[in-house]
Amino acid sequence: MKKIAIFGGTFDPIHIAHIALAKTALNELGLDKLVFMPNSVSPFKLDANITSAEHRCNMIELAIASDERLEMTRYEIEKQGISYTYDTLNELTAIYDARLYFVLGFDSVVAVDSWYRGENILKEFPLITALRPGVDNYSGTKKIAEYRKTYNAEIHILHMPPIDCSSSQIRALCRNGRSITGLVSANVEEYIIKNGLYKD
Repeated sequence: MKKIAIFGGTFDPIHIAHIALAKTALNELGLDKLVFMPNSVSPFKLDANITSAEHRCNMIELAIASDERLEMTRYEIEKQGISYTYDTLNELTAIYDARLYFVLGFDSVVAVDSWYRGENILKEFPLITALRPGVDNYSGTKKIAEYRKTYNAEIHILHMPPIDCSSSQIRALCRNGRSITGLVSANVEEYIIKNGLYKD
């Protein structure tokens, strides 16, 4: 059976740490494919001012163009409305006919048990994450150990150099007219400048 990872998120914008995490996951876990899945409305960001789905998708497609193992799906965007991870993963399992892994940030992993059907996610889907740079990850790794013991959860912590880069940092730099070179791929940087994104 194929092994495919789903990497959900806002990706506003997609940056070098997203891509590094995706490629590390592919290589370390021997995945067949990793699929970026930009969300429509995250239950956690209902009041956030998020860039249009079209721009976010265009930037993802530019960022992943050079690696055929990376794909993007508009599944959640076309579905619209609020999406819950557990429902989406079950629907995608049927679509891809594969064993699905779910990629998420370290902050999100340690909160999964508080999500809608979070315990089911922990029991039914392998999770992939990476440690946060410059932060004490002790309490998080302790929580992951609890998940493994309580739910028999399969959680992979990737071995990758921490990259200090975030979408919010990139948006702030753009607002202040500062360079984002090296934080996003060159073609994504060009797209952001050309379309005047994140200026206000």
